[in-house]
Amino acid sequence: MARVMVNGVSLWHEITGKGAPVVQIHGAGFGHFNLATATPRLSKHFKVVDFDMRGYGQSDRPIQAYGMEVWADDIAGLMAALKIKRAHIHGTSMGGMVAMQFAAKYPKLTDRLVINCAAAKLDFAGQLTFRNWIDIAETMGVGSRTLAELIAWQALSRRFLDGPNGPGAVDMIQDILERSNRKEVFQRACQAMIDMDLRPLLPKIKAPTLVIGGDQDIMTPWEVGPSGAGQEYIARHIKGAHKHVIKGSNHSTLFDGTEENCRVVIDFLRG
Repeated sequence: MARVMVNGVSLWHEITGKGAPVVQIHGAGFGHFNLATATPRLSKHFKVVDFDMRGYGQSDRPIQAYGMEVWADDIAGLMAALKIKRAHIHGTSMGGMVAMQFAAKYPKLTDRLVINCAAAKLDFAGQLTFRNWIDIAETMGVGSRTLAELIAWQALSRRFLDGPNGPGAVDMIQDILERSNRKEVFQRACQAMIDMDLRPLLPKIKAPTLVIGGDQDIMTPWEVGPSGAGQEYIARHIKGAHKHVIKGSNHSTLFDGTEENCRVVIDFLRG
């Protein structure tokens, strides 16, 4: 574990394994814990770089304007600091949105791209999800049980939640939210997702791409309303993109579809 200065902030990172580098990008609210199930599996084949994005976890959490480009620029800076010339990029949820921004802006730094459970533009229903998160964080706090339970319901399949690991998953989500967030940053990240439109960037992505997600995803569905651009849109508008749907999984396929998710990602990254 270490910290490096990138674009004026200190970023925490951890490197596991050997081989071709894979930079993993977490989603909103969760810091590097979001990829906790993937790292042990991927690090058997690759040099995995986990980090807390600006605003999260053990990295600096400045109150500032946030957006996908801010975080994408930080990844380029992190790679330069670590002397990584080119890497596979693996982003989940909001991290998948950042990954699209990064691959479009920094094609020479991007080897292969994995977009897990993301959207290029939220439809109105998707925007309501994150407006609710903003309001709950304001009134009850980011570490509130209400927010943790809502996110568990929105992110994990009913099958998973009804199983032996369901209650513990809610406890884990609440703990991570409490430890990894600053309310003002959490709210700004939610607003960044509400405001974003990555559709113009998709044709600019030249890296071999895997779009992967659960068929029960209710947070960033494959098919969304006409004002949005969900996973199906992403798969259709990145030239040559591969698509994989995990049956029985919701938004967090890394937790409720771990084995299949990681197997498909590893096979794709190994080419």
